[in-house]
Amino acid sequence: MTYRFDGFLLNPATRELHEDGVLVALPARAFDCLAYLIEHRERAVGRDELIAAVWGRTEISDALLNHTIVKLRRSLGDTGNEQRTIRTVPRFGYRWVGAVEALDAEAAPAEPPPPDEAPPAAPAAAEPAAAPAPRRRPSRGPLAAAAAAVAALALGFALAHRQPVAPSAPAVADASAAPGSADDAVAMPALVLPAEVAAPDDWRWLRLGLMDLVANRLRSGALQTMPSESVVGLLRQRSGGDDLLHDPELAKIATLRVQPSARLDGGRWFVRLDAFGSQRSFDVEADADDAIAAARAAADRLLGKLGRRAGAAASSPALDELLQHSGAAMLADQLDQARRLIEAAPAELQRMPRVQHRMAQIELRAGDYAAIEARLQPLLDGAEVRDDGALRARMLLTLAAAYVRDNRAERAGELYEEAIALRRDHADAEALGVAYLGRGVLLAQSGRIDEATAELARARTELKAVGDGLGVAGVDVNLGEFRRMQHRPADALPMFASAVRQFERLGAREGRAYALAQQAGVELELLDAPAALATTARFWPAEAHTSNRRLRWTLAAVRAQALAANGQAAEASALLDALRAGADPARDAVARAEADRLAARLALARGDAAEAARLAAAAAPALRDAVPDARVRALALEAEAARAAGDAPQAQAAVQALRREAGGDGWRAIYAGLAEAQQAWAEQRRGAALEAFAAALAAAARYGVPEDMVAVAAPYVPVLIETSQLDTARAVAGRIAPWADRDLRAATAQARLFRALGQDDAARQAEQGAARLAGGRAGPG
Repeated sequence: MTYRFDGFLLNPATRELHEDGVLVALPARAFDCLAYLIEHRERAVGRDELIAAVWGRTEISDALLNHTIVKLRRSLGDTGNEQRTIRTVPRFGYRWVGAVEALDAEAAPAEPPPPDEAPPAAPAAAEPAAAPAPRRRPSRGPLAAAAAAVAALALGFALAHRQPVAPSAPAVADASAAPGSADDAVAMPALVLPAEVAAPDDWRWLRLGLMDLVANRLRSGALQTMPSESVVGLLRQRSGGDDLLHDPELAKIATLRVQPSARLDGGRWFVRLDAFGSQRSFDVEADADDAIAAARAAADRLLGKLGRRAGAAASSPALDELLQHSGAAMLADQLDQARRLIEAAPAELQRMPRVQHRMAQIELRAGDYAAIEARLQPLLDGAEVRDDGALRARMLLTLAAAYVRDNRAERAGELYEEAIALRRDHADAEALGVAYLGRGVLLAQSGRIDEATAELARARTELKAVGDGLGVAGVDVNLGEFRRMQHRPADALPMFASAVRQFERLGAREGRAYALAQQAGVELELLDAPAALATTARFWPAEAHTSNRRLRWTLAAVRAQALAANGQAAEASALLDALRAGADPARDAVARAEADRLAARLALARGDAAEAARLAAAAAPALRDAVPDARVRALALEAEAARAAGDAPQAQAAVQALRREAGGDGWRAIYAGLAEAQQAWAEQRRGAALEAFAAALAAAARYGVPEDMVAVAAPYVPVLIETSQLDTARAVAGRIAPWADRDLRAATAQARLFRALGQDDAARQAEQGAARLAGGRAGPG
């Protein structure tokens, strides 16, 4: 059945909702809610029943269901006040109350395809290269499996080890406030430096622990404060004197610097905070039997000086010390030490939700995603976490980050939705910024680039509001990846370079490594292999730049690709062998598939076509959902290698798979058309081959990406020469001539053309250039 109501037509079978003939974009869960309510419109549907029917499980929170219904009503032009389509049944659930006409599927009016699914018009031969409209479902970038465009990295930085705090609105300054307004002290984020500690060595952890505590406390008073991760990274990169409080370089980043100092005297802790700003300086002191209590009291007094009021205080001293101590270890990148501290704690302390969340954060940094789900899911189902919105939201974000990195996008999206619903009305900019960032990345992966960009704008605003420069850099690198997804590498390159500079300035080594790998990827697409190799050298060896084993293997795959593109085939092969030997077959499946794809290209370059076909065929399945554009390249390579090996059935099967993969996607049509052209040529169907080559080149020209242009034009030139179409061959070779001095395929095509034209001197020079570029190198594709 299909259902018509209020100008809408719902088809549950095709999962489409049209309004006046125009396709309405609905999230999958909202669509399922709509279909279920309409199909059961004769009665009210209980919340538990609706959750079980739509999500397939019962542990989904009411907040997420409420948010889904709100979004659904908004899409239908309804509101919570009008309730003309979906009525809330108090203390029970919902009921569809709008008038509905049920139609047989055969009697339902045919709806036109949405505008972005209309077949593209063939470009004219002389049409200049232009950036095409965003594709309906662009793929994830080649590093998607590593960090899903830094959504999980942003969580790792923005919420790496902080515990939730209760945000508080600024208070009116009291009579003891220092001269000057609060605004001039916080025009840029405050920065809390590592503490100076005068105590026995077993208290050395307080150096970073108190720094982080004071920063979190200032943040609870709605004072923009740079994340401790950023400060540690900054100081790691910095070379200079010891007077950090008055350092002019730090003054450019934060107008208010805070230097904590702590001393243990007669069993009592004394904590002092020296604050230095652009127009004033002052200090506060506090003492207590416990270092953390003294630091918290001092931070609260500092907020009072600034005319602000701190949020609610934390829990027990034992819990506070464990969280701050393990957090300090994480700041020092000592994940094993952080884990040991928790494992050595009393059992009742270990079982506390905040401590379990800390362990999940450690596992996220270490890349143990399955352990995170096993640890957090039972807690999320419990009453204690359900009633603590701030903690629950952060657990959801940690679990979502694990799902993103583990290629479980739909489940991650649900968790981001719930986190936003939980914190939207609580001024929790920190959690909202990360959730918007994650949701924006997932929207981009489904091809909804405009919506994704809007989400990232929201994320940037929230993260900037809490002084999170790392989160802002994460947003910027994602915007660069969006350009990659639209096959606009020239536009993406400056974005990645800018993000790299931001990460370097903040000392964020993992974010920097990810951004560098993305930069190397676009440099390869732009056929600047030397630049790509130099870029990968900046994050190599991988273990010096990230503790995440998953990301290390992805970085290794990018490094191997750059080595191969520069003719260093032996080094690339050795790295690929190490990757396949050490990477986990399940958790690193995408990195291993990318390794197989590159190994296939290397095998084909050295003449082992059968091995190349085998490796390319092995790579394609794992890339289907994670990196579909890479799968397209793998299938094209499989077809080429199988033909070279004389395996016609395998070649034909790969070409057919490419046709299915292309669908109506303009970019994938380039490689589907190329494979069809080469297959037709091998089968001596010359007319069909020439027509398919021309169409593939026209499609590539619409995007204007050097790698795609060369991939099509280089094999097209010898076909034109053999069919005596020398004028056309000259024109095609001219389109890739700008890259003949740095790409072997383009150089070889030039040499063949010059020989066919009888220009022997030019041919010899081109052949010498090709020989210099040779050496077993495999192209970027």
